[in-house]
Amino acid sequence: MQMKSNLLFATLICATVCQPSLAQTSLAQTAIAQTAKAQTAKAQTAKAQTTSAQSTTQTNKFDDYKSKSNKKWKAYKSAELARYQAYKKELLEKWGVAELSSSTEYIAYSNDNNVKVIADFANDTIEVSILNDVIDAFPPEQQDEIVQAAISNALSVTPTQAALQNEDFNALHTPQPQSNPQPKLQPKLQPKLQSKLQPKLQSGPQLSGNKQDALIDQNATILEHIGVASKDNLIELIHTAQEVPAQEQAQEVIARTKSRVTSQLAEVEQFASREELTSQQKDQANKHKTELQQQLANITNKRPDVTKKNIKSYKIELGRSRFEKAKLFMPDVAKQAKQWDVDQSFLLAIIETESHFNPLAKSHIPAYGLMQIVPSTAGADVNKKIFAIDEKPSPDLLYVGHKNIEYGSAYFNILLTRYLAEITNETSRLYCAIAAYNTGIGNLAKAFNNGQRGRKKAINKINQMTPAEVLQFIQKYTHTETQRYVGKVLDSQSFFAQQI
Repeated sequence: MQMKSNLLFATLICATVCQPSLAQTSLAQTAIAQTAKAQTAKAQTAKAQTTSAQSTTQTNKFDDYKSKSNKKWKAYKSAELARYQAYKKELLEKWGVAELSSSTEYIAYSNDNNVKVIADFANDTIEVSILNDVIDAFPPEQQDEIVQAAISNALSVTPTQAALQNEDFNALHTPQPQSNPQPKLQPKLQPKLQSKLQPKLQSGPQLSGNKQDALIDQNATILEHIGVASKDNLIELIHTAQEVPAQEQAQEVIARTKSRVTSQLAEVEQFASREELTSQQKDQANKHKTELQQQLANITNKRPDVTKKNIKSYKIELGRSRFEKAKLFMPDVAKQAKQWDVDQSFLLAIIETESHFNPLAKSHIPAYGLMQIVPSTAGADVNKKIFAIDEKPSPDLLYVGHKNIEYGSAYFNILLTRYLAEITNETSRLYCAIAAYNTGIGNLAKAFNNGQRGRKKAINKINQMTPAEVLQFIQKYTHTETQRYVGKVLDSQSFFAQQI
């Protein structure tokens, strides 16, 4: 019995001594948890370090790719610029003056640069100039055939095709491969003549009938855009071609080149002053300004070079009325006017003022197409605010007539309903929108603020003026180019308002 008691006592003591206390258990559990937490933190740190290393590697790879891409792009642009300069140099050597396309003229040369064709949308003419050593190879009775071949080869392409293939346009943007090339329009010429007038551009489709009752036909050629609806129509016009005396033509080339470059210089100077431009855009604009100033100086000294060239020139007067030039675009203008709540007459007025309905209009700003859209400003604004696209439209897109009208109409709507929405008087708002389309919101605001920034401050001042006072202020205190622009648009709008 005594032995059992001792055994029980010993068991109780052992249980008491060997069993850990609650405090001891809690400490052990805490230690285990801390160890697990430390291990977890260590694993997470290792994982983060691995992820960071991977991210750094990916970033380095992207930076390397970006750097290589930028080098390739710069090399490409450098090569393009060198090719473009060589092209202009050859034109200067052959013609004395390198005439290139503008906002109102489309100018194309043959492959050997011996034939020049100018479609002048402002003056409604077609001009063909041929170096004497080419044209002297044919008898006088083939004059009409030579002129017809030159015009057909240069202008029987769509605006999109021309923009992709013309040397003058290729220098401005990255050319895209052309899909589904159109068949050539081959004039019926003697083999010798055909080889002499080998076209620089791939010719477009056969001239078709009148398409003015439909939206802009994307297969419409440049000829159709200047009112030449068929081959028979072209032949009739060829018979009216007048040869321009050499001395008279030389003087005309000098005068119009000076006018062209002077106009382009004014546009670039005005654009360079825009408040909203980035430093890179301003630098580019100032670079173009310097180039144009040099061109203007050079053309003054080129008179002897031009007059001694042996060139024969022929001019065709198309004879269209002012409203006839707009007819091809009327359906798309009506559509976009309704879409963006803008009066048709104002859209037509802007197109006439900007390009005289030249779908291949381009400027040194650079701006493209019928409504002269600047991709980095108006184009990017429309993409971001209307189409939710964070990039600027390409020149290729802006040379598509109906897309250009869409962008121009949408941008005019943005001016009216967003940037200038607080202007209470509708007429005052319209005057300001026209000015801003040309000079930008920032420059418009500075004009009303004595050179200081502040859109809302300018709008407050505008709201204290009558529409007549607003217009008078714009025509007195904005950039000279803008003053002329607003006057032209309002005159044009008055004309079209009476026609539609």
